[in-house]
Amino acid sequence: MVTKFTSSLRLVLQPTPDMRKALTETLEAYQQAMAILDRTKGANVVALHQAAYEEIRAATGLPARLVTLALRDHGRRKPGEIVADIPLDSKLFAVKGPDSVSIATLGGRIVLPYAASGYREGWADFAEARLVFAGSSICLYAGIQAGIHSKKEASMSNEGILARLGRVIAGVVNTAVDAAEASNPVAVAQQAVREIGAIAEEARAALGVAMAAGHRLKAKADDLDAEIRDLDEKIKVGLESGREDLARAATGVQIDLEAQRDALSKAILENAGEIADAEATLRSIASARADAMKRLEDARRAERAAPPAATPSQRNDRRLADALEAVERVTGVPSKPAMDGTAEVEELGRLQRQKAIEARLAAFKHGER
Repeated sequence: MVTKFTSSLRLVLQPTPDMRKALTETLEAYQQAMAILDRTKGANVVALHQAAYEEIRAATGLPARLVTLALRDHGRRKPGEIVADIPLDSKLFAVKGPDSVSIATLGGRIVLPYAASGYREGWADFAEARLVFAGSSICLYAGIQAGIHSKKEASMSNEGILARLGRVIAGVVNTAVDAAEASNPVAVAQQAVREIGAIAEEARAALGVAMAAGHRLKAKADDLDAEIRDLDEKIKVGLESGREDLARAATGVQIDLEAQRDALSKAILENAGEIADAEATLRSIASARADAMKRLEDARRAERAAPPAATPSQRNDRRLADALEAVERVTGVPSKPAMDGTAEVEELGRLQRQKAIEARLAAFKHGER
């Protein structure tokens, strides 16, 4: 099922000159892919794939996943449109922490810093993210399932691990979270710790599944390698024995096994990418959890250091003292003999309390309570 994103987040990338060069070269290769598709005849994505996929791979060197995205992206563009953006999915980019993101380029993956510039409502793109080049600025727009407005917490169960982690990380720069922290920082930090813990459990489970699949793939690859080597010896024996017919049949089997081995090699590479992404996600989660724990400790420390709230009686005493000071400022006549009126206010408080005690006792005596 395709994830429906309800909001998007804009990340302003801060590449070094080498990183900028790698991103620009990837854009140029993507533009070349779009040019090839412009002159390719095809009624749909399947026809374009059959006609241009191998040519694009050979001519541009783009990753297979990016070529697949290019086939879909081409149908959304107008003929002759200037190409200044690249679609990405979760295999081509990954948030590594609250200040860095990994992006696949023509020369391999790079990890570069970013500054989040806030949320935007809605996400109509078919891709999970889009790398946008505008002059000297390079931004990453990423779709996220959680919006910035109030949502039911039940929607969290449908989010992927990276989407949920992105929502937690993006909360660091969300002014709404800052406002919530101002009213109840301890509760907000505790909720963040609990949420990150739940994400960590899912990430560990995903890593376990990927590693188990990797072990199965490697075991099957080893079996195929052993069968291919065994057929080498059988083919040699058949030729030495003058049984070319048997050697020919064994050679056909060996070719079929080698084709399976090639497909398995691609699956192993993809699995390695999944494991790397899962491990990167766990590192991001560890970083986010450390930040949340620090926030929680800071909030608790601030709560312990905060002065106790004034009682209603203390607030009334303060108001009375302020009123007396205001009368003195306006009239110029001292309204109390003492320096600050503290003794008078305290005496009024004692008289008030004594009167309340006497009234309560009288009520008890007359059976009114």
